[in-house]
Amino acid sequence: AVSITAGESDTATGGGITLTTGVGATQAGAIGLTGAASAIGGGVTLTGGAGTTTAGGSVTLAAGTGQTTGGTVDVTAGTSTTTNAGGAITLTGGVGSALAGGEVTINSGAGTATSSGAITIATKNAGTNGVSGKLVFSSGTTSSGNSGALLIGTGAATGGAGGKIDIGVGSAALGAGGVVTVTAGSSRVFSSGTTSSGNSGALLVGTGAATQGTGGKIDIGVGSGSLGAGGVVTVTAGSSSNAAGGDATFKGGASSAGTGGKAEIFGGASSSAAGGEATLTGGASSANSVAGGAVTVTGGAGTGGTASQGGAISLTGGAGTAATGGSITINSGAGTASSSGAITIATKNAGSAGASGKLVFSSGTTSTGNSGSILLSTGTAGGSSGGNGGAITISVGGGTNGNTGGHLTLSAGGAATGAGTGGNIYLTPGNGQTAGGIYFRDDVASNTQYGTISATTFDFTASSSVSIVSSGTAALSGTVLTLTGSTGISMGASHVYNFESGTGTYDDGTLNKMAGTITTNTANLAADTPLTVTLTNSRVSATSQVFITMGAGCTGGTVQFVQLSNVGAGSFSAVFKNIDTANACTSAFSWHYLVIN
Repeated sequence: AVSITAGESDTATGGGITLTTGVGATQAGAIGLTGAASAIGGGVTLTGGAGTTTAGGSVTLAAGTGQTTGGTVDVTAGTSTTTNAGGAITLTGGVGSALAGGEVTINSGAGTATSSGAITIATKNAGTNGVSGKLVFSSGTTSSGNSGALLIGTGAATGGAGGKIDIGVGSAALGAGGVVTVTAGSSRVFSSGTTSSGNSGALLVGTGAATQGTGGKIDIGVGSGSLGAGGVVTVTAGSSSNAAGGDATFKGGASSAGTGGKAEIFGGASSSAAGGEATLTGGASSANSVAGGAVTVTGGAGTGGTASQGGAISLTGGAGTAATGGSITINSGAGTASSSGAITIATKNAGSAGASGKLVFSSGTTSTGNSGSILLSTGTAGGSSGGNGGAITISVGGGTNGNTGGHLTLSAGGAATGAGTGGNIYLTPGNGQTAGGIYFRDDVASNTQYGTISATTFDFTASSSVSIVSSGTAALSGTVLTLTGSTGISMGASHVYNFESGTGTYDDGTLNKMAGTITTNTANLAADTPLTVTLTNSRVSATSQVFITMGAGCTGGTVQFVQLSNVGAGSFSAVFKNIDTANACTSAFSWHYLVIN
C-alpha cells in the first residue's frame, strides 16, 4: 500500500496535502486516482477527517473555472461486462446521532446574466429484453413526528410566464398506456429556481416509453389520517399579474391500437357521512365587463370514418339503495344587477346525409308508486317596475322539398283496461283583469288568428267554414243554446228528431214542452158545435209561432181545427169544431202543437 500523510499539530491546524498537475501550453495535466484491476477491483475513497469536538472535515469535488465553459464533474459507477448489474451510485447525508441528519442538496449552476442550469434526473433507456429503471422520490418514515413533505413546484416569474408542470406516463405500442394515480399526502420539495426577468425553469416528471410492454406509471399520494383528516392534494397552475394564468390539464393517454386512457375525478367515499363532492368551477373574474371562466364538457370526436360516432356525455345522479337517488340540478348563473344566464339544450345540426339528434325528456318508470312529473314553467315577473311573464313556445320543424312538417302530439297517460281512468289534457289560459284565451293561428309567420276559445266564447268567425264531425253522436248542451246564421241555418238533408215533446189528457191543462199531443177530456162533442181549449205552457211568449194540427179524430162526428187565439206569455187557446151537422162525437179526439220562438 502507498500512504501519504501530512504532519500533525497539537496547537494549530494540521498539515495539508495538495496534488497539482503541471501547467501546459494547450492543456494542463490531469490527476487520476484509479483502483487496480483484480477479481474485486480496488476502490477509491475520499474521506474528510473526523472532528472530535466540532465539525468533521469536508470533501469537495469542484471543476475548474473556464473562459468558455466551466469544467464538468462526472461521477460514473463501474460497468459490468457480464450478466450482473452495473455499479450503483449512492449519495447519503451524514448521520446525526442527536440532531437532524445531514441534508443532500442538488443545485444547478446560477446564470447571473441569463438562464440558470437545468437538473435532469432520468434512468437510461432499457435494452432489448428489459424495462427502464424506475424513479423513486420519497421522504422517510417516522415513528413519532410528521413524515417529511414532498413539494413539487416551479419558481415564480416577475416578468414572464410561470413555469409549467408536466406529469406524463409513457405510451405503449402494444400494451396499455401507463397509469397516473394522484392520492392526497405529504411531499418533499422539488422546485426550479426563481427568475426576475425571464421564464422560471420547468419541472418535468415522467416515465420512459415502452415499445413492447406497459408504460411506467406515476403515483402521487399523501398520507391518510387515523384521527384527523387525510392529506390534501392541490394541483394549481401558476398565476400571472400581467398575462393569462397557467392552464391545468388532466388528460388520459392516447392509444393507436386500443381504447384511449380515461381521465377520472372522484369524490372520496365515506362509510359514515356524505361522500365527498367532485366540483368543476370556472375561474371568477373581478374585471369590469368581463365574463367569468366557462366550464365546457365535450365528448370526444369520432374521426375514423363513416361508422365512427362521437363520444357520449352522461350525467347520472348517485343511486340510493335505501332512499331517494341523487338529483341533477342545472342552474344558470345569477345576475345580481342584470339578467340571469340562459340555459340552452339543443342537438347540433345534422350533416348532409343524416338526421339531427332527438331530445328526450322523460321521467323513469315505477313498479309501485307514481312516476315522476315533468314541469315546464317560466318564472313570475315581479319588482316595482313590473314585467310580463315569460312565454313558452313549442314549435315543430317544417318540411322542405314537398315533405310533411313535423307533427305535434299531446297524449295523456292511459290506464290499464278496467283498472282506472285515463289522464286528462287541460288547456288553461292565465287569469288577470282580462282573462286570457286560447287562440288558433293559421301559421306562426303571418300570426293570423282564425279561432278563439275563452271562458265565454268559442269564436271561429275568421274562418270561412268550421266543421264539427263525429262518427257517432255529437252533442251540444247548455242552459240556453243559440244557433245564429246570417243567411240561415241549414239542417242539410238530415233527419231532424227528438224535439222537446210531451202528452196530456185534458181540455184545459198545462204542458211545458215545445211540442206535444193533447187528448181532450170531452168525449161527446155535439154536432155542429165548437170546443175551445187553453194550454198553459212556459215555452210560449207573445211572439211565439204556434202550429196546430189534428191528431186522431172522434168516433161519430168530424172534428177540425178552426182557430188559434190568445197567444201570450205562458199560454195559448185553440178552437176545434165538430163540423158534422147531424152526428155527435161519441169519443175524445187528439191534436198536436209545435211552438217556435
